[in-house]
Amino acid sequence: MRPGPSLLKEEQLPGLRTGGVTIYYSKEGLERIRKEAEEYLKKREEEARGHNYELEDGTRVLCIYCRNAFFHKGTALLNTRGMTFLGLDWLNESAITLICTKCGFIHWFAKEVKQV
Repeated sequence: MRPGPSLLKEEQLPGLRTGGVTIYYSKEGLERIRKEAEEYLKKREEEARGHNYELEDGTRVLCIYCRNAFFHKGTALLNTRGMTFLGLDWLNESAITLICTKCGFIHWFAKEVKQV
């Protein structure tokens, strides 16, 4: 019978039970994993917040509805009847969309916008 987590001696390394197998880590290994997790969470929080964008002429993009400055960038296909009829939708032009992270309003741009 293997000892449970509460029965481990102090000198044993901390372990993680996964599917009946205990994986042991050194203190340095656990610290490295903690730092990687913190960096990952920080990056995810920044992505969820969105990014600032500006037009080619340097004008900062703000939401016209709520004046927020953070957006998620995407693209949208501008379909035409003729190309759709011929099954060539992929040849149509596309537009850049910026979705406001505060109110969800979608801004459409025919020219490139750059992340600041």
